[in-house]
Amino acid sequence: MKICVLIIILLLVNTITVMAVPLSSSEIEQQLLETISTDHVNQFISKVNQELNGDIPLLTSETIHTIATNGIHVSWQSMWQALVHNFFREVTLNTHLMGKLLFLAVLCAMLKNLQNSFEQSSISILSYSVCFIFMSSIALTAFYNALKLASQTVEYMVGFMESLLPLLISLLAGVGALTSASLFTPLMLFVISSMSVIVKDIVLPLLFLTAALECLNYLSDTYRLSNLSGVLKQLSMIVLGFSMVIFIGIITIQGAAGSIADGLALRTAKFATATFIPVVGKMFADTVELVMGASLLLKNAVGIFGVIVVFMICVFPIIKLLSLILVIKISGALVQPLGDEKMAKCLDAMGNNLLLVFGAVLTVALMFFLAITMIIAAGSAAMMLR
Repeated sequence: MKICVLIIILLLVNTITVMAVPLSSSEIEQQLLETISTDHVNQFISKVNQELNGDIPLLTSETIHTIATNGIHVSWQSMWQALVHNFFREVTLNTHLMGKLLFLAVLCAMLKNLQNSFEQSSISILSYSVCFIFMSSIALTAFYNALKLASQTVEYMVGFMESLLPLLISLLAGVGALTSASLFTPLMLFVISSMSVIVKDIVLPLLFLTAALECLNYLSDTYRLSNLSGVLKQLSMIVLGFSMVIFIGIITIQGAAGSIADGLALRTAKFATATFIPVVGKMFADTVELVMGASLLLKNAVGIFGVIVVFMICVFPIIKLLSLILVIKISGALVQPLGDEKMAKCLDAMGNNLLLVFGAVLTVALMFFLAITMIIAAGSAAMMLR
């Protein structure tokens, strides 16, 4: 009797068909964008813009969405025109340095002729030495300013990487690459901080000491310091090269090992979810896969933005260094016909040392480009192996 009453009640009750509406990829992407915190990155970018009078864009939800959906559209012609314009503007600003060096070169050549005319008089020798020291001090001051610029640029790049990495690694974990994220987090931050210390406190001071010793080497005819300066120069390059090899080796091994482990884990988890959870297992696995795909898209967009910002931080200091190298090299080439071989060699050596400073900054930027690229590739490889 009770069963009959229950059946009658169920027949009399109006029922409504209910369907679960699945979220689209764009809706999931929008929800993920709302959860991403970019405050730390934007605070650092604002600080760099304020100190350098730069125009680096901020990392906003609109920026991430634009990069993720439309990519980056660069006008290469406009970019090259801007770079060339800034380069020649910096060369023009450094012409006063060339004027000072050429004036002192002419003065030194006149004093050199006086030495030959008056049979190496002590007054003319002393005057020449003072003039040479004055010229060397001007060149070393310019070299020191270049070192400060290089050190500041490295510091800015390291600071930006330290603010960007937590965001990138959290998005990497959102892709499901938990092994890669756990491997990258502590060691990557340690290696990046170590690179800052190595370049700023070891490589650049060694290059400045090398430049100072080479100036002293050309000042004296009795005491030679060329071998010592050569050893210091080689030591700085060995330290920089060894650091680069270790850095690339660490991120490569981490990325490869983590991607394989993550790919196998994701494949196993998806199979287990779809097989052993009844009714909703397949739907749950598909939803998780959709979220991972949206996270992958956002992670790649943030990584591309990071590469652009690192480029914008280092490109204008590199242009300044190149313009200074050109001015000093031209000064050395113009000094040589005046007959003062020592001053010409001194300026040429100074230009070569500036090339090494330029190489150090470029090496750090290249390593950070590779680090961001490896984090982007780690998530993509994990999804591909899945």
